[in-house]
Amino acid sequence: MLPDAVASAAGDHAAVSAVDVWKSYGRDRVLRGISIEVSPGSGIAILGPNGAGKSTLLRVLAALLRPLRGAVRIQGRDPWADPEARGGVGFVGHEPMLYGGLSALENLRLFAALYGAEDPRARAAWACDLVGLTRRDDPVRVLSRGLVQRAALARALVHRPAVLLLDEPFAGLDLDAAARFADYLRTFRSHGGALVLATHHAAEALRGAGDAYVLVDGRLIGPQPLVRMDAAALEGWYRSAGRAGGVR
Repeated sequence: MLPDAVASAAGDHAAVSAVDVWKSYGRDRVLRGISIEVSPGSGIAILGPNGAGKSTLLRVLAALLRPLRGAVRIQGRDPWADPEARGGVGFVGHEPMLYGGLSALENLRLFAALYGAEDPRARAAWACDLVGLTRRDDPVRVLSRGLVQRAALARALVHRPAVLLLDEPFAGLDLDAAARFADYLRTFRSHGGALVLATHHAAEALRGAGDAYVLVDGRLIGPQPLVRMDAAALEGWYRSAGRAGGVR
């Protein structure tokens, strides 16, 4: 079963885009004039070391952070002027964004209901099955890191969004769970979904993306098509792009 929103993602608009986006924390400029466009059915990977600004960029694209200047659009809509546009996005960041005292199923039923799913119970069970989540009736606060990560992925998928913005989504997943999720990402894209995946591991970029960028000194270098590239070749390009951008 694939996202309901994917079917309506195609059209004249990019699934998600940024134009001349800047973001600072105090005097530290994290994003410097970022412009990027992700079309329905495509996937990009944002590579960069820890602290490069990948998480900030994803949070801006998800309309969880407002940029200092520049524009973000989700399926052609301004998410600050039109907050309902955010419903087309599934986001996974460093925090699971789950209620620790509730079970995974209770969390997912709640989020499914908030997004207006017709059958929140069935939707929650579907999302758990998709990511292979066990112990789904236990409180989230007692789950292992890997199970919490699966629950966070399920939370991002439960409303079947048209856009997935994923920050290190494979962290904490075992080999089986990672393989299952990578398969889903490929299927998601093949049915018109758009993916932005942030990682500092070249091999993970190959699991769902078609192009890669490197975030260096607040600016994007790329795109680098990933067709016929293996992890070693991508790692070499990543390091070369980083050196060209001033990263040592």
